[in-house]
Amino acid sequence: MNRTLKTTALSLILLAQIIACQTEKQVSESDANNKLLLGLAVGSALSTSFLLDYNGQWNAGYTYNSSGQMTGTPNGRLIIATNADGSGSIISGFNSDANYFGGGDTTYRILSFDKATRRLYYQNTPGGNNFSKSSFGRIDYTPVTKSGCELGASKCFYYCEAVSGKTTLAEVQASTVTSNPTNYATNGCGGFTFSRALSRTENSTWTGL
Repeated sequence: MNRTLKTTALSLILLAQIIACQTEKQVSESDANNKLLLGLAVGSALSTSFLLDYNGQWNAGYTYNSSGQMTGTPNGRLIIATNADGSGSIISGFNSDANYFGGGDTTYRILSFDKATRRLYYQNTPGGNNFSKSSFGRIDYTPVTKSGCELGASKCFYYCEAVSGKTTLAEVQASTVTSNPTNYATNGCGGFTFSRALSRTENSTWTGL
């Protein structure tokens, strides 16, 4: 009887220690998991924040004066929406009188973004007014800046559709075409000018589109 009680007591003590150990382990794992998730979230934010800088609505144009400032009223627009994982879409359009894909909107689905080279890889969506439906291409960007933006814009950047109309993404990624944003106002985009994007008030109306 005493032996049974002692054995039972010892078993209870061991069980309590095991439970305590398991509880401590669970807390530790939970804490570790929380830290891991936080680390992943921070890492994701850091890796995609570069692309998120371009989110929003922008007036667009591609004619410049001798000082490199965009002239006249912008006749185009960009609507850029990206997600935390770097995916997203771009709507780009110029007015119906512009000699740019016949006017109207073109929709790009973002496939990937190389922040080191500032190159965005896209696929045209199948429908709408897209110039080359379901084809692949590349858009090169300059950094977003809040300095020297014309027409009262709070921020701006230049962009160039360097590669377009390819059948596969692999063709685009293998392309040796380069762009030179220092020549944005002349021939830096494959012999043409870069386009200019100026941030706009999102609840205002688009002019001429």
